[in-house]
Amino acid sequence: MHRLEGSPLRKYFRIGEELRIASHPHEQEVPSPALFITGGPVPTAPGFRLATFAITQPFEMVHETHTHDFDQYLCFFGGDMRNMLDLGGEVEFCLAEGDEELQTFVFAKPFAVYIPAGMRHCPLRYTRVDDPARPLIHQDLVFTGEYIRKPAPEQGSSA
Repeated sequence: MHRLEGSPLRKYFRIGEELRIASHPHEQEVPSPALFITGGPVPTAPGFRLATFAITQPFEMVHETHTHDFDQYLCFFGGDMRNMLDLGGEVEFCLAEGDEELQTFVFAKPFAVYIPAGMRHCPLRYTRVDDPARPLIHQDLVFTGEYIRKPAPEQGSSA
């Protein structure tokens, strides 16, 4: 067995508190701690960010409809690790293609959504959490070194 501490391979790992960052885009909205894995300090890693949030109470996480210049993947699943297919609550998520009207979808089952660069999305609301001890898990994966939200153009306006 090899020891990781002191190994030249240590630079490829993030362990314990290294997974948590002091400040994140939703720190004023998400009542529970968030874990982030980012590509910055890892040698030769492309820009990316994987954020994991434990949702323990209903609230609106992202208020404004917006876009990004990068693709995004959002995953939502249950916090009961023996039964992650039980979402344990309800999520409202808004999405629109092109100039179409923003549509609101309600989920009571785990789901994942791919959001291509430039697609309008959000608000994102957690409308029900059945058991705070088994929170809803929200994961956000983007392939960029810098996470920037751009205000979405109004429906019917040319971007």
